[in-house]
Amino acid sequence: MSNTNKTVSENRSVASRFKPSMVVWPILFGLIGVGYMLWREMHDDIPQGPITLAENWWVFVLLVVLFTLFKDFSGMYRMRVMSGLPLRFSQLFRVRMLYEFTSAVTPSAAGGSSLEVIFLHREGIKYSKATSMTVLALFLDEMLMIVLFPLLLLLIPYGELFTAEGYFQYGYLWAFIIGYAMKFVWVTLLFIGLFCKPSVFIKIVGLVCSLKFLRRYRYRALRTAVEIRQCAQEIKHEKIGYWVKMIVSTAGIWGFRFLIANMAIMIFNPLTGADNMMCFARQYILGIVTMIVPTPGGSGFAEVMFDGFLGEFITQKMSTVVITSIWRLCTYYYYLVAGVIILPQWLGKSKLIRKRNASK
Repeated sequence: MSNTNKTVSENRSVASRFKPSMVVWPILFGLIGVGYMLWREMHDDIPQGPITLAENWWVFVLLVVLFTLFKDFSGMYRMRVMSGLPLRFSQLFRVRMLYEFTSAVTPSAAGGSSLEVIFLHREGIKYSKATSMTVLALFLDEMLMIVLFPLLLLLIPYGELFTAEGYFQYGYLWAFIIGYAMKFVWVTLLFIGLFCKPSVFIKIVGLVCSLKFLRRYRYRALRTAVEIRQCAQEIKHEKIGYWVKMIVSTAGIWGFRFLIANMAIMIFNPLTGADNMMCFARQYILGIVTMIVPTPGGSGFAEVMFDGFLGEFITQKMSTVVITSIWRLCTYYYYLVAGVIILPQWLGKSKLIRKRNASK
């Protein structure tokens, strides 16, 4: 297949997976979630006073904006280091936004990594390298989420971490356990495939998928296993400096993401150091729980659960809707907007390619 035909095929592959409803539904679910929060606040027995801003509130508004930018700059920097190429800012930004957009319009468990290979390839990165980058980024993100939990338990007592206005008396604790267990198993498999015995890992995957009820997933699973072995070959000669950059940038992606909500709350309510740590930890739990939520990007559920997980740090009850909206705008909805703007331009190039190809 020629490069031109391959490019057209890639664009068709991406275009076939997206429909306008994939953007409409997350927004609708989000509005329903915010509407429910507003209705609940209006019918709360607690007297509601006027919303007031904290002292130096503008500093925290600025920090919300900066942390949003730092979160994406960390992801772009990690991508540049992994590629080993001097990619332009526009290329890094485009791939970052498209990746987050695909994550935003698919259920949280699916993520946006399945199309990231195509996005990277269109920026001049070889398929083999793009595949390795995608696998490694997935491993780093999942590993951080696994390691972060025991670290948080060293700083925060278990009983305080899992008590939020009685919400964990219901299904949230079990949702966290299930989500964390799924991530732990996945990270363990990735670790074996990347750093231990890649070839043995492929054999194990083939053996497991030979079971009758898993045969339908055999091809996809084996392809993923081969991609993991390919990534293992790419990274086995990397030096310590490379891994330091990977770890720091991955911590930046998630650290700044979690701190956005802290800063949004502090626009209205001051938080102590201990409160900031607890708020950060509760967002981590929320992130694990929303992983098994069926709606795209956890929309609707994330907005409602935000109050249950972090509501105790918001003293002005009617400000909850505003804070939640700021949080979701900076960590979710702006990726929807960016994707709606960038994706048609990205796909539009295929039309020009087809026209040029037809005229020859």
